[in-house]
Amino acid sequence: MKTHTIDSTYRQFYIADAGLDPDAPEDWSDQHVLQRYNALTNIVALCTEGDISARVKPFAPGEKYQSEQEPDFEVRTQITILSGRLGVFGWPRETLEEYCVQPGKYLIYFRGFNLCQVNEERDFYTVEFEHAA
Repeated sequence: MKTHTIDSTYRQFYIADAGLDPDAPEDWSDQHVLQRYNALTNIVALCTEGDISARVKPFAPGEKYQSEQEPDFEVRTQITILSGRLGVFGWPRETLEEYCVQPGKYLIYFRGFNLCQVNEERDFYTVEFEHAA
């Protein structure tokens, strides 16, 4: 598991179909920020807590984060991958990880930890993927 430190000036990073390279969601509401994501068909923007940097731990599809620590939040959403290339991107379109997958729908599990320590930059976020049947 690799931890990526991303620029979270815009408080978001992206899960996308890397082969399609879709545009990020631009229409944001308070509800999107509250639910911590804004999803289009082939790209999802996930919202971190801090606005300086964030530590993101993406896991290959099927891998799980093992910890006894309870997350401060958990969000579930989904994405459709047509190209077979599932990508995790920082801003602006910085490739963090890319996975070869079977085309189809994937569930995204996004969790935040240590949010009470965001000012000390000890918060971190995990992202897991599961092929939806």
